[in-house]
Amino acid sequence: MAEKSCVDVSEFEKVRYQITKDENSADWKLAKTFEYTTAYRKTDNDAIFKFVSKVVGVPLEDCVRLVTDLEVRRRYDKTFTEIKLLEDAGEYQTIYWYSPLPFPCSDRDLVQNVKVITDETSKTTFVVALNATHPDAPETSKVVRAETLLSVSIIRSDESDPNSSVLTTIAHTDMKGLLPDFIVNGAILSSGDSWRSNLVKFYNEVYIKEKE
Repeated sequence: MAEKSCVDVSEFEKVRYQITKDENSADWKLAKTFEYTTAYRKTDNDAIFKFVSKVVGVPLEDCVRLVTDLEVRRRYDKTFTEIKLLEDAGEYQTIYWYSPLPFPCSDRDLVQNVKVITDETSKTTFVVALNATHPDAPETSKVVRAETLLSVSIIRSDESDPNSSVLTTIAHTDMKGLLPDFIVNGAILSSGDSWRSNLVKFYNEVYIKEKE
């Protein structure tokens, strides 16, 4: 039986600090452009991605909730068919994510310790995820357990439009399994706008109406 991760909460802040410095560095190369999302790869590692999305028509407060509230996230995030809160430790949550993949690929899952950090000065929210284990989500032979090497989402108000937000995601995931890296990285790149697209569609078609 897997043991719970022993989490030093200062690790979340270390990752946030590093990402704050790294986010706008010159160490990124343009990889793909969508209508509302621009994808980059790290110049020294093609497996590290940065997606910068303009979330049009979704104000900062709503965008933060759509990203961080698991009950809401389950309703629109099509990448993961199962999102389960394993433990709420107060300062962070341990979350299980399950993603079905088309044949002949094996399905993937993840366990992460996730902490939401809000910088009141800059009005910026950071969602920092660290790789984790948990006894309620043991690895199985039917699903490949991926490993989170880096995962940070940064949510800000759009300076050019206060009724919109900017969602930046920087991620490095070891998908494990036997698939060649170029296939895995190509699939990640191709799906780079799907999270934003599903979020905005749910917001416009469901979320706003439920708020009224």
